[in-house]
Amino acid sequence: MRKYLLVLLLSFSCAFSWAQVQPVLTDTTKHVPPANAGGIQDFYNRKDSVKKFYAKDIRFANASQFEQDTIAFTRLDTVINRFQNYSPFYHNNNYYMNNGNLGLPSHNLFPQFTVNSVEFRNGQNAYSLYEIKPEHVQYYRVYAPYTELYWVSAFGKESMFYFIHTQNIKPNFNVGIKYFTLGSEGYYPKQRPKDSYLTGWSWYQSKSLKYNLVSNISTFGFKAQENGGLTNDSIFTVPTVVSHQFEGVYLNNAKNTWKNFSWFLKQTYIIGKRDTNARYQNKLFKSPYSRVSHEFLYDQKSYTYDQAYASGDPLRPTQYYQYNYYDTLKTNDNISQKLLRNDLDLALYGRGGLNKFNVNAGVRFDYLTYKQSIVFHDTSSVVPTDRSFNNFILKGKIGIALSNTIGLVANGEYNLAGYNFSDYLLNAVVTVDLGQNAGKVLLKALSQNAEPGYLFTKYASNHHFWDNSFSKINTNQLGVYYSNERTKTALSGEYFLTTNYTYLRKDPIGIIPIQAPNSVHLFRVQLDQEVLFGKFGWLSHYVFQKNNSSFISTPAFYTYQSIFYQNKVFKALGFQVGLDARYYTTYKAYSYAPELGQYYVNSSTIQVGNYPILDAFLTANLRRARFLVKYDYLNQGLGRKGYYTVDKYAMPDQNLKFGVSWRFYD
Repeated sequence: MRKYLLVLLLSFSCAFSWAQVQPVLTDTTKHVPPANAGGIQDFYNRKDSVKKFYAKDIRFANASQFEQDTIAFTRLDTVINRFQNYSPFYHNNNYYMNNGNLGLPSHNLFPQFTVNSVEFRNGQNAYSLYEIKPEHVQYYRVYAPYTELYWVSAFGKESMFYFIHTQNIKPNFNVGIKYFTLGSEGYYPKQRPKDSYLTGWSWYQSKSLKYNLVSNISTFGFKAQENGGLTNDSIFTVPTVVSHQFEGVYLNNAKNTWKNFSWFLKQTYIIGKRDTNARYQNKLFKSPYSRVSHEFLYDQKSYTYDQAYASGDPLRPTQYYQYNYYDTLKTNDNISQKLLRNDLDLALYGRGGLNKFNVNAGVRFDYLTYKQSIVFHDTSSVVPTDRSFNNFILKGKIGIALSNTIGLVANGEYNLAGYNFSDYLLNAVVTVDLGQNAGKVLLKALSQNAEPGYLFTKYASNHHFWDNSFSKINTNQLGVYYSNERTKTALSGEYFLTTNYTYLRKDPIGIIPIQAPNSVHLFRVQLDQEVLFGKFGWLSHYVFQKNNSSFISTPAFYTYQSIFYQNKVFKALGFQVGLDARYYTTYKAYSYAPELGQYYVNSSTIQVGNYPILDAFLTANLRRARFLVKYDYLNQGLGRKGYYTVDKYAMPDQNLKFGVSWRFYD
């Protein structure tokens, strides 16, 4: 921990050394600034003259938003719509099947075939939903110190808390810190996760607004008990007097540990004359101008699976695992990797009517070391895999206004040399603005060639060994997306064609990676609609999906419905009281291998779905505080006593939860 703090101080001091010039900040968001915000002294003037600040005065952006021609800030969300969906299982209208508790392994109900960039992938993703990634850290602009406290609890069964504090120690220099922790005792035996991360950031901007330096350091630690599932898979269908906390599980002394440390730094500099007398943001730069940017990333990860035979285990390791190569009573498998990345990018921008365009070109170099090790009973270590990789990637992007209402953005990446040689990503999006009343249409086409995750090709542990030579996974995607802010409608259709799809399957010889011999076709339609009638509201989300494979198990239909009543008490306390419902059709559940941290296809697994889950909620906001009271699984006992989303891993019983989010910015 000491070395992490030293690097954090180094990151802050690097930005602080630039801050000695004492320049100022002005509003550079995509929104039209206030009439008095045209001058570069706006930050000083507002801070000195305004005594009271509001949520709209707090803005933030992640590193990718600094790549825009003007920084695309996001403002704080102060509404209580969907505030009850605090769980990451429900973010962005997704639904994640999971092992029965927040903080345990999860898998997206809607298959994701594409990745955002060409890079080495290790294939570990069961816990990735909880990780903090350097590119997702947010950088703030605040007129006064800003603090947020967020807490949700289910009386020990589940608990989530985070703390954010950020402030501009100089008008052009912002620093901040976020601490997140998640833990619970679980609803069934040996189900306790402990997840936490700490991230600190800094952002410096020059007086001329041409130079930006953002940096963050993050540490992530995660430990989760692995119980191997319930030995009694009929607890909801065959009467039993055994309480859930005393149900038998396959593993009583096993856990997965994930650790991550990263240091990220991004610098951008704009070359070109700024028109500081202009009022609107699209005239802040005279056309054309250019921007050069550089990113540096150091990322260190480790994954460890520990298991020792316990007297309470119903099966010995030789019975639970198909193979025990090194030790029949204990397992200690570890994967570690370190990444050094340098990314250089040059962009040229043009402005003014139909002359608006941008062209980017860049290179990225990755150096990575990867090691698998096994420790067994005599404390000696076997290192079956110890390799280093290089990747050299070329990047390009072009954006152009084809008319006042039509724009095109196309980008591509190609791995010129290294482990991922010939991997590529091509992506093009056409945006058509049909007008304020008619909405917008996006047309998307994507093609990707990617090496399978390294875990699927070469893996060595106490229970699994394989050395495969797989072909690259090729994915093509076509998508049409329509949105209308006035009618609050979003409709999309996506088609995926994937060849050489790689997955894990359990055969008589054990769990092994398989590369599908036939192409996978998947079609997905999604519809979102919000309807308000008086003080009543109705939020609905529908997903229809179909694929031609037996190894990608998905429901054909999924829906989320939220019906609520909203009002105000004493003209100050706003509230919503309502009911959430989630439903999906029947499909074959995945199985989970704790020693791999992976989901796999198993012909003997159960069917899940065709069962609604109802939650009642009350949310409220009073000034800067938001409150939550939620009762999960309201309909338990009506038709079923419980349900599964993963084979052998029962989902929680009905439960009462409380939550609060409190913000301070004055």
